[in-house]
Formats: sequence, C-alpha cells, structure tokens
Amino acid sequence: MKNLTSMLAICALLMPAITHAQDEYKYEPVPNKAEYYVDKFKPGKDFEDLLKWGEDLVKWTSKHSIYDNWQPVLFMPYFNSSLQSLDSVFLGIWPNATEQYIGLDYWVKNGGDLLKKVPTIPVQAIDTWQWPVSSPEGDMEVGAVRFSDCKMKDGVTGRQVFDAYKDFAIAAKSKGDNLGRKMIFPGSGATEGDYDYVYSLYARTVAELGAAADNYWMNINGSDEDKALGELIDSCSNSRIYITHQLK
Repeated sequence: MKNLTSMLAICALLMPAITHAQDEYKYEPVPNKAEYYVDKFKPGKDFEDLLKWGEDLVKWTSKHSIYDNWQPVLFMPYFNSSLQSLDSVFLGIWPNATEQYIGLDYWVKNGGDLLKKVPTIPVQAIDTWQWPVSSPEGDMEVGAVRFSDCKMKDGVTGRQVFDAYKDFAIAAKSKGDNLGRKMIFPGSGATEGDYDYVYSLYARTVAELGAAADNYWMNINGSDEDKALGELIDSCSNSRIYITHQLK
C-alpha cells in the first residue's frame, strides 16, 4: 500500500456501517470478509489430496452451525508468474468479521486433529475485506478467477470506483456477460506493494472466462461505462489466473 495513513483510510471505508451520506454515491457496497491461505504441498502430496482433505473439512464444519454461512473454495494456480512459490490457495468467505472470528476461535481450539492431516505447508495467510460487484448466474462448477493489483487515480475514492464497476457490470450483462467481480482490500498478512485494491474477475466455468474475454473486446470495450471506469483507474497489473473448486 502507499503508506500507513492511506491504508487506515481505506480500512475506514470497509467497515459495514459506511458513514457516507446516501446521496453521495449511486450504490452501497455489502462488504464481506475473506481469508486467503497460500500453500505449498508436503512431499508426495498433490491437489487431489487437498481436495480430499477439503471434503473432510466440510464434513467437520457441517456439524457446527457457526460455519453455516462460511464458503470454502480451493484455487490451483495456472497462469501465474510465481508457480514455484505456491501450489494452492485456500479461500474462506464469511459474511462479516464477527462470524469469521467466531469460526476462527472454534477452529484454533478444536481443529488440531484435522489440521495435522492437511497435505500442505502454509506460505502466506491474508485477511481481507471484499466488496462484491456482480455474481455469475447458474451453479458454480470447476471455474476460473483472475486477480489483478489495481491503483486508483489521485483523488479517486474506492466508492467512486465501486459505483463505476457496478455500472460497468450492469452494462456488460446486457451484452451477455456473466462474470463475478469483487474489489478486495487486503489487510493483515498482505504483501506490500503499490496498489490500492485487488480486482477479482471470476467465472462459473473455465470456458466462460475465455468467452467473456472475447465478448468484452467485441461488445463492451469502448462503451460509455467502460470509459467511465477507465477514467478512475490508474493501472492494473500482476494479473494471475487460478482454477477454482468450490467445496460446498
């Protein structure tokens, strides 16, 4: 992030009780929490072992109502500049910080036996806030997600960018787009860098991510909504794509 002051300002924006006047912005974000665990495989283990362990984890959490609103997803890196530094990412999505830390509290007190069986070694653990912009219609299958590190232009706020993303997503949907989008604000555990947020663009199937790229260039690029969004963003870099597996 640019500095501690800007980070604190961003964090203030992310609180569920957003204090801006309702008429300042067109849309109201509905924030959620998410944990990203970056891992390497233990010797002799692979992604299939992780999927099996994930199924055991889901069975374990299904016995405890505190995990009812928790959504786990596994990522396998595909197009990535750091394939030697990671083998998988485990994502856990929560509706809010209260439920997240109740679940974490229960896990650190009772999940030791299951943790011993995990086929991975942790590399990095990142706590984030997320602002969902759009969601794909239809059941999620083996999908794909692209992350990019994005900077806003000077004087631009996260809420302005969120409004522009919402307008863009609505316009894109009218042209056949069916992608999910999120603005992600990394907190504890994040890698420092010259970015303001991470942009997530995801599809319910791997094929749909490719089809959406062609659709963008043929039908959406250069639209009013596309230009309006571009006027607020300074740059997006370090794009990487993962194959996604929802565990429940």
